[in-house]
Amino acid sequence: MRILLTGIPSYLQRTVASASGATVRHKPYFDDIRSRKDVIEQVKKIANTGNYLIGEGAAHALKDHDVTYVPFWHLANSLSQPGAYDELSQAFDICVFASANLLRPGYSADLEATVFEKLKMPVVVMGIGIQRKANLRDDLPGGTQKFLDVLRNKESYFLTRGYFTSEFLKEQGMKFVRPTGCPSLYFNPSGMRQALTKIANPELVESQNIAFGGYLGSVADTIVDAHVLLKPDSTAHYVIQDEVVVYNMNIVGDDATPAYDAPSGRIVAPLEYKHQEKWQRKNDLHVFFDTNRWRTWASQLDLSFGRRFHGCIITMQAGIPSLMIAVDDRMREMLEFIGFPHLEANIWNREGQKKAYLKEFLSTIDAQATIDRYNACETNFRTALNDIGIKQPAAALVPQPVARAHEAA
Repeated sequence: MRILLTGIPSYLQRTVASASGATVRHKPYFDDIRSRKDVIEQVKKIANTGNYLIGEGAAHALKDHDVTYVPFWHLANSLSQPGAYDELSQAFDICVFASANLLRPGYSADLEATVFEKLKMPVVVMGIGIQRKANLRDDLPGGTQKFLDVLRNKESYFLTRGYFTSEFLKEQGMKFVRPTGCPSLYFNPSGMRQALTKIANPELVESQNIAFGGYLGSVADTIVDAHVLLKPDSTAHYVIQDEVVVYNMNIVGDDATPAYDAPSGRIVAPLEYKHQEKWQRKNDLHVFFDTNRWRTWASQLDLSFGRRFHGCIITMQAGIPSLMIAVDDRMREMLEFIGFPHLEANIWNREGQKKAYLKEFLSTIDAQATIDRYNACETNFRTALNDIGIKQPAAALVPQPVARAHEAA
């Protein structure tokens, strides 16, 4: 099958040099990232480096087919070019649109509606989810409603991040809707299983080799987490995803200031952000623009502990256990679907004896039940693609029921 993959990209979009019609030309190298300007520009291009995992997971699920990643900006620019969409329709059999928080009150998907209305082929929307689900039915922007109207009236398939999004889309009249989880969950299943095997270990609490993720520049929660787990002479390793463009984390200096050491993935320029003065541990801040390098770095850790879904998932892809703190509806929907052990932020933040609480929590995890749940979810994901016509390896299609997380446990 000839697949046009678009939407959220993998890190390989950094090599895209140009696009014309159905042809995308890639550079044989990545542009250097060294200065303050370079770091900020690269984060802005993806909006959140965790998004790389979504695009990568979507692409990897299609790897047995003839897949071309066509940047969404090229599809948008081609709207005014005569014959461009005819060429695309002749070159591809189906479009896969890698998505994330598209269904939310503050975003109107007008451009997506226009592109998919003109694209004359079936469309698979993979990984779509809801952000801030309260009152979404009343607050859905007009452009997003048009986007759903367009896809309702053509051959379309929705693979959602979880149950709530699935039910919402069914209410909107979509015919093929399957909750499958984020595609990043299935990029390296063996690594994910290895990580799940290791998580039921209370001694992880004593490790000093931990990666943290959260919202530095907004709240001090992650600083508190690091102080709970790390001894005074240890170093906290924190991975930035979008803080330098969203949460007022300022890289000190002008545009040309050396700011990034690519081999280590470390920010080497001084930083300024809210609550910075509360640190009582040494800390290194990292950012990665290559998921393979990110996984290589993560493979040297003992644990990832954090408030970012994809920051923990990439560590699990490297076979390292991760424990997430669910902070919002997005994480809860994805975690409910996949059934991974996790902490609720409102409970964890109030807990007075955090380290003892965490040790007890880890000791009660049923690792085998968690792995069984994960295996069922992977089979469900690949079966859904197979049912659409995007054939998957036969070994991945052994029928297994997908129960809700509490039923699997």
